[in-house]
Amino acid sequence: MTYKDRIFKNRVKPIVITQFILIIPMIVFIFLSFTTYPVNFFYSGFVGIILAISMFLMGVEQFILKKKGWSISFFILSVLIILVAVNNFYVSTL
Repeated sequence: MTYKDRIFKNRVKPIVITQFILIIPMIVFIFLSFTTYPVNFFYSGFVGIILAISMFLMGVEQFILKKKGWSISFFILSVLIILVAVNNFYVSTL
């Protein structure tokens, strides 16, 4: 079994590709968040939003694959991450 088969087995390929595309800006924002002094919560908020979008896409994928329990879990997790990201944006304005 190749690495490609392990990643794409039993998954919706366009959603997985979109998640991989979202990883690139998330890595950049993580780097910017930790290299600025003091820690910049604005970039941390962007990381949370990108992570929440990725979790939402996972929930949509699980819904398409008829796994209702996982899809509801990912939807709830994405909402919680959005709330933390909004809190980070609020802290960055103080």
